[in-house]
Amino acid sequence: MSTFEGKSVIVTGSSSGIGLATACMFASKGSNVTVCGRDAQRLQDAVTACEDARNKAGHDNAKVISVAGDITDQAVIKDTVEKTLDAFGRLDILVANHGVLLSKTDSTLETWSTDTFDKTMECNVRSVVALIKEAAPHLEINRGNIICISSIASQIVAQRQVNYLVSKAALDHAVRCLALQLGPKGVRINAINPTFVNNTRVMRDAANKMKAIGDVMAAIYQQEAPLQGQTCGPEELVEVILFLASNAARFVHGQCIVVDGGLSLKGNPFNFPAVYKTFMQPPTQKTP
Repeated sequence: MSTFEGKSVIVTGSSSGIGLATACMFASKGSNVTVCGRDAQRLQDAVTACEDARNKAGHDNAKVISVAGDITDQAVIKDTVEKTLDAFGRLDILVANHGVLLSKTDSTLETWSTDTFDKTMECNVRSVVALIKEAAPHLEINRGNIICISSIASQIVAQRQVNYLVSKAALDHAVRCLALQLGPKGVRINAINPTFVNNTRVMRDAANKMKAIGDVMAAIYQQEAPLQGQTCGPEELVEVILFLASNAARFVHGQCIVVDGGLSLKGNPFNFPAVYKTFMQPPTQKTP
């Protein structure tokens, strides 16, 4: 019997990338899965992908449902937990994967805006804590656990992307603080801090006038990472998420685990020339 067979899992931000890979993996292990996102059509595709993974693994009895909506909306948060309980009767694992990086340019003092900062913090921090608050009483019943998807950005500094870096640092600290509250109730909480991840959202953004980030990151890993020739995709992170969700990690609590192939050992990744040029370099000023 799979460690996760019959367990109930919520994965937010699961219509693509890390979230989709995570949802599919749990489905393939026999878990009942709730996928969440804003786009109803893409969520239906995610449900189909999870069902395919489930069927290929021979867990035909596992269920997959979707909840469409903006996870920063308290009503959607409540709806996500309630529909999961209605469908599966329990909640064992919460993977808080949703998050935003709203702008490449709105990150210096000259271009910074309270609106972008507030939206970033609302999605990357406030909504995560609100979701955990809603889910925690149900996770307590089954001594469940929570995995938050943070970022290596929480542990470094850069001249730009202030909003995103600050929000992920705040998320890491929230994980540590909440660990003190949830631990005595039997609920574990941890985070993973991945490096730049090749996923469909990044590549879709790349098509919308950004550089081909996947190619840039492949080159960086080839040149800079100790594990040369490897890049970080959703699949590299899913195994760590499964470990943290499993009983094998029963004594791992309140930790933020870097998953970057050793890239950060070489220094601040944002200072690598290719990364700086792609993510950090100020826009060229047009002469009058």
